Amino acid sequence: MNYRPVSNQLFHQPRSSTWLFSLMGIILALLFSLGMILLIALLLYLTALPERMAFYLVYAVSIAAILWGSAYAARRIGSRGWLHGGIIGVIYVLLMLGGGLIIVADLAIGWNLVVKIFLGFIFGAVGGMWGVNQ
Repeated sequence: MNYRPVSNQLFHQPRSSTWLFSLMGIILALLFSLGMILLIALLLYLTALPERMAFYLVYAVSIAAILWGSAYAARRIGSRGWLHGGIIGVIYVLLMLGGGLIIVADLAIGWNLVVKIFLGFIFGAVGGMWGVNQ
């Protein structure tokens, strides 16, 4: 006899809105990054802030964007925040690296790339857990 409770059936049915919310989280993270990077460029242009600070500011903006985008998507999806957030973080990093290839035509594949993707997953997972538990 195959008995499945009603609540268990609802748990295993994939929702079509999951991909839509994930896409919205990625788009929001990219738009946030674009706005903040433009603000950083304006800040560097108008002040005496050294250009070596841009590197650290861009990393901070990327981390904040991943956290915010994955928290938004995980809050809307409502379950498995670490997984959805981690995937959003990895996709964000890959899209940013792809965008960087348009500007700089050289990409060294090595541990640096692996670390960036891993950190994207970690920060995305943290943002996803934060979003689900909010």
